[in-house]
Amino acid sequence: MKPFQLLALVCASLLWVSPVHAHGDEAHGGAESAAAPATASPAHNSGEAQELSNGASGDTHASGGHDEASGETANVNEEGFVGVLKRLHPATVHFPIALFLMAALAELFVGKRRGAGLEPAVRVLIYGGAGGAVIAAIFGWIHTGLWFGGDTAMQLHRWNGMLIAVLGLVLAALAHRRPESRTMLRIALASMAVLILAQGFLGGELAHGQNHLGISWL
Repeated sequence: MKPFQLLALVCASLLWVSPVHAHGDEAHGGAESAAAPATASPAHNSGEAQELSNGASGDTHASGGHDEASGETANVNEEGFVGVLKRLHPATVHFPIALFLMAALAELFVGKRRGAGLEPAVRVLIYGGAGGAVIAAIFGWIHTGLWFGGDTAMQLHRWNGMLIAVLGLVLAALAHRRPESRTMLRIALASMAVLILAQGFLGGELAHGQNHLGISWL
């Protein structure tokens, strides 16, 4: 018998034997686990039921997301098509964040090497970021409805998001004009980068709670 055939035979034997042992151990463990609940006291079972009930209520409260944390009364737990629309806001915010930050980074390269031909890339990124910012703002209002309440973080998040959408349209207009001097475009892109980073932080505060980064001085 060739060495390769012998090795294949040994491997096949191990693969056949190992499930048998695994099945035997699982069956033995299952018998022990089945016997354990039979010996549990009623008081212990009652305590476990109470803990499960408390945990379920805690999960229900947490599922409200930043709406309950910020004191919102808007209902975002609707079912059907409207419920899906209300829950799409977190998915739409990633595109303007990525596109505007990449546009700002590309503009840095344009400043260093003006003849590198990156101006069209910056323009396309700004167009995409502006469209994404408007869509994210629309879905933000769909998420809460025409509701203007909430704590300070919620208010800042709401109106900063509107400012990002408006500034995005201004940036798109500046990029479309293709001015000789890119000073205004760069100032607007730098401002947008700051607003985007602040908006991401505020969104984290609403979604994960106050001081979600664990930085004591914030």
